Amino acid sequence: MRCTLTQKAGTLPRSLLVGLVATAVDLTALWGLVAGLGLSPQVANIPALLFGLGVQFVGNKYFAFRDYSARLVAQGSRFALVELLALGLNAAIFHVLVSATALPYLPARLLVEGLVYLGLSYPLWRLIFAPRRPDDRSPVGAVEEVLR
Repeated sequence: MRCTLTQKAGTLPRSLLVGLVATAVDLTALWGLVAGLGLSPQVANIPALLFGLGVQFVGNKYFAFRDYSARLVAQGSRFALVELLALGLNAAIFHVLVSATALPYLPARLLVEGLVYLGLSYPLWRLIFAPRRPDDRSPVGAVEEVLR
């Protein structure tokens, strides 16, 4: 099944919204780990990113891409690989920014996440969540597939 232009045009804004929620979760976790537990931003970096990762997968699959297929394991595996690469890029670039510049850690996180999201994650997620069958975009189709 091919997506219409209208469907494609709505995906990026929905994904950006999911990203805002995931970023809020990530930043809250980062702040809590740094301010609340006394961890350095470099140490708190990866655990905070993982909190946002769960929000990204669920939100993008079901809300942004409206993918209700039962291909959770296959998509989850591919998503995890993409995000492992994104995690590495986020961690490396963030570490350099907070270690080598005077940029505060929260704005540094926003800058890095935005760059990695637009340059790597979103383009690859479009491939991961691309519909394979007409009922991939229907919650009813997903229920029927599980019941088969």
